[in-house]
Amino acid sequence: MKVTVNGKVAGSKESGCALCGATWGNYYDVICGERLFFCCDLCAKGFKNIVDRSGIENINSIEIKGNYYSGRRCVVSGEGRASSFFIRFSDDAEVSEFREEQFPRKQGHGQSL
Repeated sequence: MKVTVNGKVAGSKESGCALCGATWGNYYDVICGERLFFCCDLCAKGFKNIVDRSGIENINSIEIKGNYYSGRRCVVSGEGRASSFFIRFSDDAEVSEFREEQFPRKQGHGQSL
């Protein structure tokens, strides 16, 4: 699974947390069969909420733009389709706001932020 956070590949200690892009911390979790790096357990919990809300089981890619304060716009792709939505988390990484959205398509590519 390819994870992109604010335009940069993420999900390993070298590339950054799969949710926020931070390189500090030392938390790993297996999500959708892949071992991903997170700076903390709360980012891992938030990422799992993104996966769960997407409704896609076999995920090829997740593109995340935004941050804790402004919320995040996500495009999750897999199974020949994409799920686009806005999500915001509370202090304990529970979903505090969620809405499905359609984002503009990049010409010649699939759905993207």
